[in-house]
Amino acid sequence: MSMSEAKRPYFEIANPEICGILKKLPRGLQVLDVGCGSGVHGAELKREHGHFVTGVDCAEESIAKAKTRLAEAYIGDVTKPHEYPFAKDKKFDVIVFSDILEHLYDPANVLRQHLFLLCDGGHVLVSIPNVAIWNVRASLLLGSFEYQETGTLDKTHIRFFTRRTIRRLIENAGIQIDGARITPGIMRPLVPMVKKLYGSAGKLDGTSDSASIMESAPYRLYMKWFYPLEKVLCSLAPGLLAFQFVTMGKPDMARGGK
Repeated sequence: MSMSEAKRPYFEIANPEICGILKKLPRGLQVLDVGCGSGVHGAELKREHGHFVTGVDCAEESIAKAKTRLAEAYIGDVTKPHEYPFAKDKKFDVIVFSDILEHLYDPANVLRQHLFLLCDGGHVLVSIPNVAIWNVRASLLLGSFEYQETGTLDKTHIRFFTRRTIRRLIENAGIQIDGARITPGIMRPLVPMVKKLYGSAGKLDGTSDSASIMESAPYRLYMKWFYPLEKVLCSLAPGLLAFQFVTMGKPDMARGGK
């Protein structure tokens, strides 16, 4: 995430499938959240699983908030993990890349460079948006490919991936996939509009916070009653209906993963 990107109003929504896939693992693990933003996602991992989350992000403003939510948070360049303040003396059970790799020019290299920070038997967890989602396909059929403030076609996205190329990216980084989930994408194209409304309201009353959508009653209602049904429907055609692909894996020693 660039410095210019960090200065714009940004609303974070923790990925429920990351929490879901981590249920396979013990509680209380050491987790590194790469591109942690203001720590909303890491805070959810702490609340749901009791994990000790360390966050890294390039934006000072975001890290100031993340320090109030996570066990530790540091300013750092995610393309240079060997320069992290803790790089020489800390290892992690899980390294999370939640919607950060699409913002980078060489995401496979960034993934690969972080593997030295994993404990033996550690896991890498990756979430990436699906550019082949139904609304983007429909726009392309109409001859339109318009960047937005947020969502699949976020104007700060440098790389775009489909289900197949996400898998190829992870494997090329020396990671063997051992688990995968999707986040549903039928309702998700409406989120940029919701974020815009929240951003406008926040500018007017000065109360805007990156976690405000997650804490709202409509969002909680959606997650309780509609999200499970939407996920089942989207699993019937994930390449078309998934918003994100969430993948977990371990370093593949045969491919030089660590």
